[in-house]
Amino acid sequence: MGTKRLIAAIIIVILLILGLVGGYYYIEVGSQQARFLQEEMKKVIEADLLTEDIDMQIKTFGNYGKVETAIKEYLNDVKKTYTDMQNICNSEQIKQIVSVANIEADEEELTVLSQKVEEKKQELDTLTNKTQNIRVDDNMLKTIEEKGVKENYIDVYQNIMTHEDMQTKLEMAETKIKKEQTEAEERIEALEKIVDFLKTNKKYWEINEGRLQFTNANKLSEYLEVLNEVE
Repeated sequence: MGTKRLIAAIIIVILLILGLVGGYYYIEVGSQQARFLQEEMKKVIEADLLTEDIDMQIKTFGNYGKVETAIKEYLNDVKKTYTDMQNICNSEQIKQIVSVANIEADEEELTVLSQKVEEKKQELDTLTNKTQNIRVDDNMLKTIEEKGVKENYIDVYQNIMTHEDMQTKLEMAETKIKKEQTEAEERIEALEKIVDFLKTNKKYWEINEGRLQFTNANKLSEYLEVLNEVE
């Protein structure tokens, strides 16, 4: 009987030791991952969000890895919003919109040309909504909540995203995106002027051998002025 009790006591001691070692290991690994995350976030903060590529390689693992992934995905989406806003009305796209093919498709009502301009307006509206939500807490939280982490790791994510340095970074990005947004709005307004001008002055222009030609020199001059606004 004494031997059985001794064996049981030894097993209990071993389990306690293993528990302590396991707990220490868990704490040590968690602390190490927290340091890795901190180091990676320092690099992210110091980089130029809108001009430098975000290193999407995840340096941590487990729940810390999910936090790192969520942060980098969110910032990468902000960068994409900036790039999309820059490209929404670039010169090449404008040329395609006001192309002779689009004008010629329906010369009387200019429905194709009008549709192309409307599509750009809708595209801009979508990007504008994203810009307005860049620093909204609920919007930022969606990214980490989708990762299925525990509440304390959501807090880690939120503390990083609401930190003064991160907010300054996002605010600067927001300002630059809004500047591009203003320029895009001006170009789209100019595109609308082109549509209105062509509709109002239909009797002064025609499509001839794949070219838009004006029969009135003054109207041609006016059209070129409007076209210059969008370019």
